[in-house]
Parts: sequence; structure tokens; C-alpha cells
Amino acid sequence: MEAPSTQQNSLYAIIIYMDAIITLDIGGTNTRCAVFHTEQDDPVLIDRTATTTENEIAIERIAQIIEKNWPKDRQVLGIAAAAPGSVDVVQNKIILAPNVPGWKDYPLGDLLAQRFGVKVLVNNDARMAAVGEWKRGAGRGHNDIVYFTVSTGLGGGVITGGQILHGALGIATELGHIVLQDDGPACGCGKFGHFEAFSSGTGIHNYVSQKIKEGSPTALKSPSPNTKEIAEAAMVGDALALEAFNRAGYYLGIGVANYLHIFNPSCVIFGGGVSQSGDLIFKPFRESLEKHVLSPTYLANLKIALAELGDNAGLIGTYEYIKQNL
Repeated sequence: MEAPSTQQNSLYAIIIYMDAIITLDIGGTNTRCAVFHTEQDDPVLIDRTATTTENEIAIERIAQIIEKNWPKDRQVLGIAAAAPGSVDVVQNKIILAPNVPGWKDYPLGDLLAQRFGVKVLVNNDARMAAVGEWKRGAGRGHNDIVYFTVSTGLGGGVITGGQILHGALGIATELGHIVLQDDGPACGCGKFGHFEAFSSGTGIHNYVSQKIKEGSPTALKSPSPNTKEIAEAAMVGDALALEAFNRAGYYLGIGVANYLHIFNPSCVIFGGGVSQSGDLIFKPFRESLEKHVLSPTYLANLKIALAELGDNAGLIGTYEYIKQNL
């Protein structure tokens, strides 16, 4: 076959480099939108909008931010959305997103595809953050990763053998909802004793609030302090605040030990606001992990790291995800 001419090569390069991809990271409060040019790794712009307003539903707000940032000089190959809650990746729909009104059995992918006429992929937000950290963050060079986001809730994603773990319907890796204690504290999902109920920011807050209600002594002024206030009190030695973080770290160690036994990762990554509390949670976590792991072999050469991509992990993860599925 005759090799393409220099002129043909130049034309081919122009076609390749005029493409773009739009990604979304949808939260209960805000939605972030990024535009990527396919010849480079980093977004050329990131924008933010409220997910809902008093007068507009989420789909309209999301469509508006896409339209606002739609490239005028490039062909958009597709849209990828990282969405909260349970996501059916086969049908591209939201099974349930409790923090977005009306998003139950919600066909988000179909609605966006009909509106914009391009391929749309929808996936879980924590799982897409895991992909971002795997490809471009703390998990670079590893093909077996468990990623935890420890924030208001506790979620995550799993990369095993260089593949994203979805499960049959795409609702696998609800990492915060294994049961650690059958008669334990209430979880935000309505069940009891889940991992999230012990080690998330909400779990820490609920524990301290209950102890204050019961009369436990503390320097905390509010009867219902937030996690940041509890962390600040713990750093200056407040006994109740320290107890709350010790408890959260202890159960974090139990939960992570369970996942080490199941997936045998070479890298465990922590993201989310609670992970920024440092030794307050990670000192008791390490002690608990060593106590509960089946064998020290699971910890040999295991990398335990903080996430590197911050708020952009989900946007980058969805970009990497759709690139592999166009």
C-alpha cells in the first residue's frame, strides 16, 4: 500500500486534533463541567454551577452548563458523567441518587444523548475518581487498587487486574456499605452498622453529637459540631473528639482489612475531606489494620497513599473512561 503523502498526513493530523470531550462531576449541591481536547491530558477549562435551583431541575442546569461550554471550533466526541449514588452503567441510568431530587430510575444518559446527539456514558462518581487516581494520580503504575473517598459518606472504587470493577449492572464497589456490626449505628442509607456509619465524616459527627447529648464532657461548644470542629478540638487534646477519631480509625482499619482480603491490592488510596485529618484518623487506622489483617503478607509492599488529584479526580477519571469506550 502506498504511504500517505505529507499533505495527507497533515490533513489527518488536523482531523485528529480537532476533537473534544466534555466531562461532568455531578454532586448534590454543585456540578462541575470540564472540556478536554483529545490531544492533551489536562482540561482546557473547568466550570461550575448549582445542580438544582428553586426554579430549575438538575437536568436543565446540567444541560445549560454543557451548552455554555460546548466548543465552537471542535467536534465533541462524547460526554461522560460521574454521578452520585447507584448507577446502572449498562443502561446509563441513575438507580438512585438520594441527594438529587427525582433521580430514581433516572435515564440521565439517554436524556443527554437525545439533547446533544453524541455518545454519553454515566458512571458512579467515586468509581470515576478511582480511575482518575489510577491513571494520573497516586495509583500510577499499579493495576490492583482500592480507592476510598472518606468524606460526608464513604465510597470508592476498585481496579483489579487493570480493569474497572463494575459488577453485572455497574452497582458493585459500594465500599461504605459492608456491615461491620449488625446492631451498629444508623447509616445514611437507612440500614445499620455499615462501614460508612462508623468511619465517615457523618459517622464521626453523629457519634460526638450523641455523646454530647448523653452528657460526655467536652470543650466543644456546639451540641452538634461538624467534622472540622471535631478535628480542631481533637488536635488540642479534647478527649471526646480524640475518642471519635480513634473509633473512626479503628473501624477504618477493619473495613480496609476486609477489602485487602478480597482484592489483594498493591495500592490503597484515600481521598475526601476526612482523609485530610492526618494522624488523627490514620494512626488508629494503621494499628487496627495490622491487628485485623489475616497475614502480614497482605501489607508487604502495599502502598497506602493520599489521593493526588483533589476535586479534579472525577473529571479526569470520566475523561479516561470515555476515551477507552468511544
